[in-house]
Amino acid sequence: MSEAPRRISRGAGLVRRVILAAITTVLLVALFAALSVFQLAPQWTDSTGVAASSRGYNVSQRQVTSYCPARMALSDDATYGDSEYHVSQGNIASAARYAAFGAVYQSSVGPLNADGGDETSLEDADAQDQADVKVAAGDADHGARLVDTRLLQAQSGTGSAAAIAAWATKGDLKGMSAASCVPTGLKQSFLLPDTATGTTQQLVVANPSAKATSLRVDVWGSKQTGTMTLSTGRTLNVAAYGQSTLDLAAGAPDQDALFVTVSSQEAPIAAVVRVVHMDGLTSKGSDFAMPLGSSTKTTTLDGISAGDSVALLAFSKENATFEASWMGGSGRGKPRTAQLTAGKVSAIDLGQAPKGASALLISSDTALQVAAKITGSGHDDSEDFALVNAVPAAASSAIVLPDKVGGDIIVGNPSDGLRKATLTAYDADGRHVGDNALKIDAHGVARLGSKDYGDNARLFVLDDNAGLQWGVRLSQDDVRNADLPDVAWLGPQPLEPRHARVRAVPNLLTVR
Repeated sequence: MSEAPRRISRGAGLVRRVILAAITTVLLVALFAALSVFQLAPQWTDSTGVAASSRGYNVSQRQVTSYCPARMALSDDATYGDSEYHVSQGNIASAARYAAFGAVYQSSVGPLNADGGDETSLEDADAQDQADVKVAAGDADHGARLVDTRLLQAQSGTGSAAAIAAWATKGDLKGMSAASCVPTGLKQSFLLPDTATGTTQQLVVANPSAKATSLRVDVWGSKQTGTMTLSTGRTLNVAAYGQSTLDLAAGAPDQDALFVTVSSQEAPIAAVVRVVHMDGLTSKGSDFAMPLGSSTKTTTLDGISAGDSVALLAFSKENATFEASWMGGSGRGKPRTAQLTAGKVSAIDLGQAPKGASALLISSDTALQVAAKITGSGHDDSEDFALVNAVPAAASSAIVLPDKVGGDIIVGNPSDGLRKATLTAYDADGRHVGDNALKIDAHGVARLGSKDYGDNARLFVLDDNAGLQWGVRLSQDDVRNADLPDVAWLGPQPLEPRHARVRAVPNLLTVR
């Protein structure tokens, strides 16, 4: 073949290859364009295993963790100067009780650390009875404790309740203090009394998790609106399985009252505030301030006895008008009306509680936070006080009394109609010792002695509750026999495991 035909053949082959390449490129571009617009057939893709629509799931709490603080203590017990001026914790003693109710698989109490040692299991003294109550007891002398409860079923009447109490007849902590054990959460708030000279308010924050956390502490006072700038700073770091403290009175001095929020970003925490008041060398009482519940328009503050000096503490994020009136005795009397400025804490002196008074009824035109400081007096100008919170009503809730402590059970009805509930008592071993069907009229209150159920009645449960609020005004014989005031209060802990509905939305772009 001549050279010319061969060149023509090679040229034709090159043209064909160029044309085929161009056609292939066009087809590939068209295919990718189609894939970006149209969905592939299901058999050609990995399945997500769920439908394209969202699905809802009901989830329930199966583990309850609460923090029990160590007994009341002075924030600084160092000895300076002459011995007659030394502070002293005196002959302080303490007791603690722990209980688990209902469908509980296991409950135990142990120290605030990760080693799992020195744990005590709550036991049912009589597994054949119908009480279904597990109990344990001890003291609060050896540091904070954690109560860990595992639930079989997340149903009403199931959960745990625990409390500590401390008392002394000598030293700078004379009188009585008490605290219910605190459930963990990401945010807790407090209403605190004045920060005058001689007062310490020590915020104690516990972190029961394996992850360290940083806290933000926001404080509102009575002298200005909005948050205050604390001289001690507003951040607090808490190590894993550790505790940290902050002196609030030192950071915000000379306030009539404080509203405090503690917020954690990394891990749930539990907090209390140890409040101690001294007037020179004279003890003026001590108590734990407990976390507040949610704000409300109508509530009761119980734990009051005739002759108590009562100061009402209130905080609202909006301007508010509210009324406070006594419950019990011959009637409500004339309500006390007060105005609240948004973002500012108010402390209102209500004077002495009248004869027969057991609680306060608070009604407001907007939701607010309220608490009360209740002060009792004894000989030689001695005083003791209790800090009482408004605890929201729960369908089922419990209060446990530590050893050597008694008291009056006070049940108030803040509503405008008749309300009913059943109060059941158990002894120190968790055995049923009695019950009482309560019917309380609108804005009424009932007061029952713990010993009405027997000297050994230690555990109390309010069931089938239709909106009643309650608490226990405590008493201690050693303190009373020393002619000293014993003013302390315990609020209820709900036996209502939390429920939530979680909605899951599948993402078809995610390949599992």
